[in-house]
Amino acid sequence: MTVVDPASCRACFVQLADVPVFTLTGDDVRRWTNGMFTNNTRRLKPGQGNRHCACDDRGRIQGVLDLYFLADDKVALVLEGMTLEAFMARYRMYLMLDDIELDDEDDPPLVLTLQGPDTAAVLAAAGLAFPEQAHGHVEVGGDPFTSADGLRVCRKDRTGLGGVDLLCGRDRLAEVVASLEAAGARAISADELDALRVVGGRAAWPVDGTDKSMVHELRLNEECCAFDKGCYVGQEILNRIDVKGAITKRLTQLRLSGSVGVGAEVSLDGRVIGTVSSRATLASGDELALAVVRKAAWAPGTVVKVADGNARIDAVVVEPSAAG
Repeated sequence: MTVVDPASCRACFVQLADVPVFTLTGDDVRRWTNGMFTNNTRRLKPGQGNRHCACDDRGRIQGVLDLYFLADDKVALVLEGMTLEAFMARYRMYLMLDDIELDDEDDPPLVLTLQGPDTAAVLAAAGLAFPEQAHGHVEVGGDPFTSADGLRVCRKDRTGLGGVDLLCGRDRLAEVVASLEAAGARAISADELDALRVVGGRAAWPVDGTDKSMVHELRLNEECCAFDKGCYVGQEILNRIDVKGAITKRLTQLRLSGSVGVGAEVSLDGRVIGTVSSRATLASGDELALAVVRKAAWAPGTVVKVADGNARIDAVVVEPSAAG
């Protein structure tokens, strides 16, 4: 069992294994990405970026991604919950119809994430830039997509504590890790990072959803959607949901009275209203969980039952807090 103490994660880093990172290049890349994904890419400049959902024509999430403009005709994509193969299978036809080239090198940059409220101070002490703008990014000593010694610092909050993703050339990884440690950051495990995410109440896809989940159900709409842009795949459904508030279930954080596993059923008044999808144990002894539950249990303070096999405990709906 992984125990996490959010208060001690002032600046913590971990390498994210098997995260697909690649570039799209071409004269049509701005228009194409704007029509494929949920956020607005037409107004982005090099050095800027944003987060998106990749949806089907019924507005259901098929993947989540961070997009960074490297040049007017080139973007970097960092995928979440979607393999490169799945991305290619989904978009191959559209890529063939537009002037866009996908570059999936054999040795793409590694993703090293640094999270915590002291991120900016640690980067400064390590001699690395901290992008001030959300999803801003800056190249440090070379392009990691073309050089094994390259590095790009990308503003990216994975926990609610603030942070960056470092897209790092493989030959530079050891140097960057040593610099972060010398500046006061400490290494954590991927399980600890995931627990911090749960404490912050942030959804991970598909961990907290399915291929039938809607953007609003996982509370990704504010970060991932632009409702003032033109047509994109799934737009009609997502805009209708946003205008009418037409969702009946939503990601909710629970403070548990005991320990249960992922998959435990959440009930209210004898009716199953959701399932625990993520959980975290805090050093304080508190147990937190995330679950997509029905509207009847959205209000903070609502008491629900959580059943895991023969175990049956109480839980209270709470507002997410990065501090737990």
